[in-house]
Amino acid sequence: CSPERRTAPSRLTVALEEFGPADPAEPRCAARPDGDIWRLTGVKAVVPSPFGAAHVLVSAAAEGAPGLFLVASDAEGVSWQAEETTTHDLAGTLTLDDAPAQAVGTPGDGAVGWTIERTAVALAAVQLGVAQGAIRHAVTYLSERRQFGRPLGTFQAVQHQLADCYIDVDAMRVCLWQAVTSLQEGEDAAAAVLVAKWWAGDAGLTVAHRVQHVHGGIGVDVDYPVHRHFLWARQISGTLGGPSADLAKLGAVIAAGRIAS
Repeated sequence: CSPERRTAPSRLTVALEEFGPADPAEPRCAARPDGDIWRLTGVKAVVPSPFGAAHVLVSAAAEGAPGLFLVASDAEGVSWQAEETTTHDLAGTLTLDDAPAQAVGTPGDGAVGWTIERTAVALAAVQLGVAQGAIRHAVTYLSERRQFGRPLGTFQAVQHQLADCYIDVDAMRVCLWQAVTSLQEGEDAAAAVLVAKWWAGDAGLTVAHRVQHVHGGIGVDVDYPVHRHFLWARQISGTLGGPSADLAKLGAVIAAGRIAS
């Protein structure tokens, strides 16, 4: 079935991820030329907010060269299956069976890597907000909740955990802006982006865990706002590959000498 259009017909969504341990920069979805158009075959996972989007920007490989292709969401050969993400947002599994598409640029021109880097930085920015919001919930709760005749926030063990959260969030912020600056100045930002993404994935999820912990039993209540921060942090941490994959890629970048001065 095709997505039901409920929003502006010009809205796009993007399909960069696939099932399994696939590297988003090396899509397994295949593209072949067919006259003036291309034909795509493959499956893309967790396409965000697809229902209502007029077109999908899909990453696919043409004779081994990754490229971006624009596909109408209701084109022939396009099918969708509704999925629910970790955060309970709606997403879709996109199946392409010789679906018609238009190339965005030329396969192998670096457009996929360009898009992934900026998507990773955008996710790091969202994760920073998620972590900051979680800490605000913790500070409010620990200032008001009393135990043994005093606010929980006055206990040293609790203060240590919040101090660790503050350090993690500050590192996330610094690395995020380093990546943004590298992209803006046209440098080879591969290392800076991976560092920002690693901090967002690893430290962002750690902050969410600590905030749940200092809330005690109420921290695991699915109706309490902190739970939403935890789910969001969990989902972002694994998007476009988790922290371990980020470290492996960062090691390859460093070994290749791709470090901006």
